[in-house]
Amino acid sequence: MFRNAHKDDEGLLELVVQGNAAAFGQIYDRNALLVYRYAYTLLGERSEAEHLTAETFFTALRAIREHRGTGCPISSWLLAIASNLGASQLRRKRRSEDAVLRLLPGPPGVSLEPRTASSSDLPEMRQAILGLSRVRRDVVILRFLLGLDCRQVAEVVGRSVPDVRVIQYRALRSLREKLAWT
Repeated sequence: MFRNAHKDDEGLLELVVQGNAAAFGQIYDRNALLVYRYAYTLLGERSEAEHLTAETFFTALRAIREHRGTGCPISSWLLAIASNLGASQLRRKRRSEDAVLRLLPGPPGVSLEPRTASSSDLPEMRQAILGLSRVRRDVVILRFLLGLDCRQVAEVVGRSVPDVRVIQYRALRSLREKLAWT
């Protein structure tokens, strides 16, 4: 998806800069599902994911001139925008949730016995992923939930491929420890 579309990206960018709305529509059509899947994985709610997707494309349209000539595929650039906007949204959401949690009593005794993942663990797994640092969270989401390869992830997060592999290893190790799975 990334390599073949990249050659067309430059031509589409030129058309968008010249005011061709249909060219931006093609960029949207090619990338909206990928951006939405990232947003949904990150935020976990359909309406929030739709809002983040729209905000991503609106931000991209406003900044399209700066992207021209960077050599970065549009899809990588859009995912980076979604990551930045999503991180801000998560910070705001976390602050409001923290305020509510301070008012509630703590959970009853929690078992620390190791276990393997099951579908009932998905909310816990999502919380563990969201608890990772931003770059580790993005690497896990992009690699394992969206299925991008290391090179594509490196383009999105602005790191080298070897760095992405190290970040991935550390993220998975951290998740394993947080979730106490064997």
